Amino acid sequence: MTITCFIRYEIDPFGKAAFEEYARNWGQAIPRCGADLIGYFAPHEGSATIAYAAYNID
Repeated sequence: MTITCFIRYEIDPFGKAAFEEYARNWGQAIPRCGADLIGYFAPHEGSATIAYAAYNID
């Protein structure tokens, strides 16, 4: 059975670069822990403060 996890982040709109670095680091760590990373999604339209991540766990 696969579980899909969604994480909602509230980020500083001026800290988008820091969030991108965070996402790159966790983007490598999550698969090493056995999960299937779907992706990190930084704001590009609409809200400038909401970002998301999604991954699957079997």
